[in-house]
Amino acid sequence: MKIIIMAGGSGTRLWPLSRKQKPKQFQKLLGNNTMLQESVLRLLDEFDIDDIFISTNKQYLDEIKNQLPELKESNIILEPDRRDTAPSIGLSAILASDDDNESLAFLTSDHYIQRKTEFRNLLKVSDQFLGKNPDYIVTLGITPTSPETGYGYIKSDITNKLSSYPDNSVYSVKAFVEKPNLETAERYIQDESYLWNSGMFIVTRGNILNQFKLNLPDTYKVLDKINKSKNTLEMEETIRSEYPKVEKISIDYGIMEKMQSIAVIPANIGWSDIGSWAALKDILVEQNSQLEYHYIGEGEYLDLGSESVLIHSDQKKLISTIGVSNLIIVDTKDVLLVCSKEKSQNVKKMVELLESKNLTDKL
Repeated sequence: MKIIIMAGGSGTRLWPLSRKQKPKQFQKLLGNNTMLQESVLRLLDEFDIDDIFISTNKQYLDEIKNQLPELKESNIILEPDRRDTAPSIGLSAILASDDDNESLAFLTSDHYIQRKTEFRNLLKVSDQFLGKNPDYIVTLGITPTSPETGYGYIKSDITNKLSSYPDNSVYSVKAFVEKPNLETAERYIQDESYLWNSGMFIVTRGNILNQFKLNLPDTYKVLDKINKSKNTLEMEETIRSEYPKVEKISIDYGIMEKMQSIAVIPANIGWSDIGSWAALKDILVEQNSQLEYHYIGEGEYLDLGSESVLIHSDQKKLISTIGVSNLIIVDTKDVLLVCSKEKSQNVKKMVELLESKNLTDKL
């Protein structure tokens, strides 16, 4: 099995810490390691570093080399142009493996996973399942813990168990469901067939390339040209000239929603996509519920009588709060963000406002 960690996202909902030049996967949000470093470290008990690849945009090459010095540069797959997840997955499938029967796990670089052993076991189970069912794509569906409106959902067919393992069962997928409103999400959480869509999946190299051939034939033609140039002197030039021609489309729209043979494994792994400052705050509360506030930063923090506050600062200065509650405070060199915890999803709208005001130096 080869592991491909997708690390090209922009992470706008964690602005102003997450910026275009250094998005959230390259930031330290929950300790001494960045999210990218954690995504690699959680794998190393079962997988060799040489079997781990990072798929990203060319602008992040130096950052990845700096954060992961043990990773060979040949294991960093660079997109010359941003074309969304489907083309990047196709390019990664070609460059990470030569074996059409080999399983490829496409994982995230900026998600939190608490139960690492269980997560690694899910990858091994997926590999075993694909060994007997190579025409399937296996997705990891997160067991919901709340009526979340910020996630897409997977509706599994709990009456159709495809396979069983000592600690896991594999089910067929009925449908992928868009982000619901609160009323719908509350209904989903009462129905065990609905799972959060983690965005992580496992598939054989031959199957994913065949899906491109069937569902995105123009993109497949470009990928085939790159594949034929692999390990030649012309490969880099072929990628540079041909890749920008492909359609910009997500893997969900381009392939997943058109497939019939999709399996899901319910995953209870303590997962969060850390898609907002409020989500980060919730994780910190889980880790230490005794604290009235949570501070991450370089400087000092003093408080008098505040509760449910998250402060994140990359500046070496004193921050103090008095009698406030349910606040997110993020202090960077050029931006100070103060918002209510309940409105933290609107950070993305603030980024859009900055773009409309042409304040691109703040993005």
